[in-house]
Amino acid sequence: MILRRVAEHVKAQNWIAVGIDFLIVVVGVFVGIQAQQWHLAWEQRRLERVYLERIQSDIALSIETNELNITRLEGLSNGQALVVDSLRHCALAENRKDALADGVSDIAKVGPSVFVLSTMDEMPSAGHFSLISNPDMRDALNGLARDAKYQANIFTAICAQLAAATTITSQRTIRIYPDQKTPFDPVAWNEMEIDFTALCNEKAFQSVLSNVRYLTDAQISLNSRAIDKLRQTKALLATELASSGSS
Repeated sequence: MILRRVAEHVKAQNWIAVGIDFLIVVVGVFVGIQAQQWHLAWEQRRLERVYLERIQSDIALSIETNELNITRLEGLSNGQALVVDSLRHCALAENRKDALADGVSDIAKVGPSVFVLSTMDEMPSAGHFSLISNPDMRDALNGLARDAKYQANIFTAICAQLAAATTITSQRTIRIYPDQKTPFDPVAWNEMEIDFTALCNEKAFQSVLSNVRYLTDAQISLNSRAIDKLRQTKALLATELASSGSS
């Protein structure tokens, strides 16, 4: 319709009307482009918020898992301490035998710090990491990913030493429990064949076990470091989401 009007005005040499028609077309195109840009910006902010909320959930899960890990690792370290102290002093009270057997059974069940990074891994592959508009937020998330990689490399080194300790321990004990057990079930003294007197006189074995406890305590420290880093990022996320929600 607008083209017909322009043609009519040109034929009539109504240049003022032609100018008005041209202005209407230019303004219409500008408004259309601007509306498209506004919608694109709104969609990007919406998608950014979706990603940030998902990352927030991932971090909450990571914190909860690492807190559980620390509780488990502290119990494991206490069991390792009992085994090492009992062998060093070659003394074991009757009411501590089950605890020692369980400590020997669990001697190297150390797990890594947990970083749930599924959303952060997804974003770069989808080309969406640039949606994070706050540079401080991007730096914090990149720092979290670097810390996760750093801790994974450390745990690889820890695992190598734990594997050797597991082999040495399994060569000196025999599991004789009749029923199937999961790795998390407690083990009693009568379910393990342990030559306590022989192990009391084997300083090399005691050294291996004391090193396992050192590695367990090191992993507790790494879990605590992970929690601190995750909580810092979680606080920054909460601030960012509150800011974007009010804007």
